[in-house]
Amino acid sequence: MASSKPLAKFWEWGRNIICVGRNYAEHAKEMKNALPSEPLFFLKPSSAYVREGDPIIKPYYCNNLHHEVELGVVIGKKAHAVSQKAAMDYVAGYALCLDMTARDTQAECKKKGLPWTLAKGFNTSCPVSDFVPKEKIPDPHKLQIWLKVNGELRQEGETSSMIFSIPYIISYISEIITLEEGDLILTGSPKGVSAVQEHDEIQAGINGILSMQFKVAQQSR
Repeated sequence: MASSKPLAKFWEWGRNIICVGRNYAEHAKEMKNALPSEPLFFLKPSSAYVREGDPIIKPYYCNNLHHEVELGVVIGKKAHAVSQKAAMDYVAGYALCLDMTARDTQAECKKKGLPWTLAKGFNTSCPVSDFVPKEKIPDPHKLQIWLKVNGELRQEGETSSMIFSIPYIISYISEIITLEEGDLILTGSPKGVSAVQEHDEIQAGINGILSMQFKVAQQSR
């Protein structure tokens, strides 16, 4: 897919990060949430991106920071109201992503009926791996993703367990929000989300494709 900008560095210029929640039944169950009948999605700002070598910063207001490992889909060209059948033509590639979540803040937001921005959109809340071209992953629904904290396996899941497939998600979102080249869609997290603390080491990977590592640091005021 020809691009006017380097998709291999989508995090430097991509505008939108669109995250799908509750897209794995077991994760919805562990969070005591009902299964969605349509994709639930929310946004992160592009300032949420962080790359290996820089730390994940735990916000000063958060006492319960959770990891959620997810397959990210990088959009390669403008997509508006695309069909499920055509949706994969708009995919340029993939990345492994973490949806870092201030879980205590999210619980407060839910209780008050407020948006989740404080819980999901803070700086460094979206660690991302290197870009993987679409050609290297013939079927994104046949991947195993995993996450370890300090060497202990916390999350492991098959992308075949997604409730809503990638074509469905792209088609659904593109009717509501026009997707642009360089946009990233996080496709949901398997079960096993849990808390991390300052100095913890997070490792995550896509089996047979790549892995990444981040350290957790505390925001100072």
